[in-house]
Amino acid sequence: MKISELVFEPITVLYNKIEDEALREGRRTIWGDLSPLPGGVEWAEHHQVPYTYGLFIQSKDGRATDGLHGGVGRMAGEPADRFGQLELRASVDAFLVGAATLRADRTVGAPLEKELIERRKKAKGNVAPLNVFFSATGNIPPESAVFREPSIRTALFVMETAEARVGELRKLTPDVFVVGSESPLSDAWSELWRRGITSIGFEGGPTLMGLALKEQLVHELLLTHSPLLLGGLGTSLSAIVEPLERVRSEPVFLGLDESSGLIFERSRLIYEG
Repeated sequence: MKISELVFEPITVLYNKIEDEALREGRRTIWGDLSPLPGGVEWAEHHQVPYTYGLFIQSKDGRATDGLHGGVGRMAGEPADRFGQLELRASVDAFLVGAATLRADRTVGAPLEKELIERRKKAKGNVAPLNVFFSATGNIPPESAVFREPSIRTALFVMETAEARVGELRKLTPDVFVVGSESPLSDAWSELWRRGITSIGFEGGPTLMGLALKEQLVHELLLTHSPLLLGGLGTSLSAIVEPLERVRSEPVFLGLDESSGLIFERSRLIYEG
């Protein structure tokens, strides 16, 4: 869908803790100026990993899926939510998703439209982020459009258990990197840092997001709250078994899209200990 077709009223600001030029000027925005929050860059540089925005959508009762009939992904077609996703892609050096997200969303990696290209040129000097796809098993959909467009830069990260598939994956893109199984996402983030990537937009499913939080790789959470009530036994923000101890969030912005009932929360993540 083209950016020009994403018609929505300006979001209503419910809470804002940061000085933000985009919001102050009333520009079309969901998250405002996606500049790293104070302290976050220092944390990322100290650990030599890119500053990371975790993008996630969940239902009113905290579910990502209902385990039976899909989940809040059914709300992702709302113009404001889609704009927020593309707005993040226009702001970062790389956009990383899991293989499941790539299989579910055929628009992942699609070229940016003019409105966001102009924003990106001002911020980054080029028109497209590196698209990074992570898969533990190497189960990457070869029919995805991102592998048929030469102008779209892609990289695949797989775990060592999928090393035997590297040859076939290199038919999709020559950039395939194998990470270890002990801290796979930390290995991926470290490799991207070595390549000069300083910021990542990360849209993971509950398992991948849980691992990233466990490995303390997410610096901000861009969380869309859907008005849907899913119930059921489906997964939530984190689907990993290990408890996430001493991880808390501090909201810095809340906005409401009144037409869809979506609430957009931007929070700083704090890892204690």
